[in-house]
Amino acid sequence: MDSSMPIDPGAVTTRVTTMSAQDSLWLTMDRPNNLMVIDGVMLCTAPPSWDAVVEATTTRLLDRFPVFGCRALHGEEGWVWQPDADFHLDRHLRRVTLPGAAGMAELEQYVAEQRSRPLDRDRPLWDLTLVDDVVLDDGRVGAAFVARFHHAIADGVRLTQVMLSLCDTADPHVTAMVARTRGESGPRAIATGVVSAVTEAIADSARALARGAASITRDARGAWDSGWDISGDVLRSPGRLVDAFEAWGLDNRLANTTASVAKLALRGPSVRTVWSGTPGTRKSVAWSPLLSLDDVKSVGHRYGASVNDVLLTAVAGGMRRYLRARGDDVVDEVEWMVPVNLVPIADNLPEDLGNFFALVMAVLPLEPPDAVTRLEVTASRMSRIKRSDEPILTFGVQRGISTAPLRVSTALTNFFANKAVGVLTNVPGPRAPLTFAGAPVHQVIGFAPSSGDQPMTCTIFSYAGTVTIGFATDTDLVPDPRELVEGTLAELASLIDAAHPDRGEPR
Repeated sequence: MDSSMPIDPGAVTTRVTTMSAQDSLWLTMDRPNNLMVIDGVMLCTAPPSWDAVVEATTTRLLDRFPVFGCRALHGEEGWVWQPDADFHLDRHLRRVTLPGAAGMAELEQYVAEQRSRPLDRDRPLWDLTLVDDVVLDDGRVGAAFVARFHHAIADGVRLTQVMLSLCDTADPHVTAMVARTRGESGPRAIATGVVSAVTEAIADSARALARGAASITRDARGAWDSGWDISGDVLRSPGRLVDAFEAWGLDNRLANTTASVAKLALRGPSVRTVWSGTPGTRKSVAWSPLLSLDDVKSVGHRYGASVNDVLLTAVAGGMRRYLRARGDDVVDEVEWMVPVNLVPIADNLPEDLGNFFALVMAVLPLEPPDAVTRLEVTASRMSRIKRSDEPILTFGVQRGISTAPLRVSTALTNFFANKAVGVLTNVPGPRAPLTFAGAPVHQVIGFAPSSGDQPMTCTIFSYAGTVTIGFATDTDLVPDPRELVEGTLAELASLIDAAHPDRGEPR
């Protein structure tokens, strides 16, 4: 099939579709120095068939999801998706060959350059590129498939599914899907949850704080000896409010939700350190080689933590190493915004896609130096988020921001974005190997956009028994994300060694 052949937009969609407020928010958030584009990379161990690539893009992308044949336009009634009357596939699907014997460093540079390039607003907001002749870490010559989708089309979970839906698997029990949630879902259920959670938080937060105050009164000497300065310490380090509630014996949904509200309301801008400042337009990316998921699971099993807890602890440890190497010995915790999918996977790919997720704040400890001790704190904090209504609350906040006037929504977006260093995503991908256009898929990685003054984003992607960890950064503020990757790998190795002292010499 000839990729330059025009696609009849009538075959894709013939109707103008009103864009939801949650989707259009990402168009208004676009900035030259932080584009609202989600980038994904699939590495293959052999060259995919170009004809099969074109066929998969046509039948599994354009035919299935009409939005990929539409432009985003703003009119009197707001943003809409309008069919592109001059749609050509070769404007969105291309192939390139990098100069020389291009390896991972050259591919990372290419992906970084793409993160700096805005998508053409006069066309549908996506593009796909097959990068030929990429030398993999093991010396094999394969290829890379680079996907770029504007966040207005859908959230990262759905767009990851879209990218993986271009692939095939020989295992009939495995589909190219990602994280699954449980429980009742859908707009009505979540809207009801927002109202219920907000009402409960407002009505009961005073009682939760009163219980905390009573606990302190009953054990004032213990509180004093433990060094809790409630007002100053919480404002400086919001994660410690969660730790304080644990010390006071408050471990229930009400207390955990109250702590979540306090994190969002009391915390000021992300603590200033070596990576603080105004992002520029140049971006950098780096990702790890394939890591063993079984090794990570073994650490979690040894210390009663989840895979997510172990990997978050390693990421925080990598950031600690980065800061300490630059003389910053003050910052003792760092805040990330973590996306949470709100719709079960079976219902997660309607033809109009869209954004349906919440962001929760994960406050990760950088101290003490011992990684195992930090893992215990991280596991406790993440467990409390799971046992709270924070995702529902933040979804309500996001919905309010998306329906506010432009100047208000922009200000609120920056206000919340600047509380965190960036967005950290953990994507559990397919457990069985995939093939893309006939070529085995070796590795998958993707990067969410940054907003406000956030200097970086981090992604953890598991696939077929492996894990990849990557950082995408602003080059002016964090010029070498490879150092963050290497520091994270060193921290993960120390956790594995601690969990398996009988293995002998350190890894």
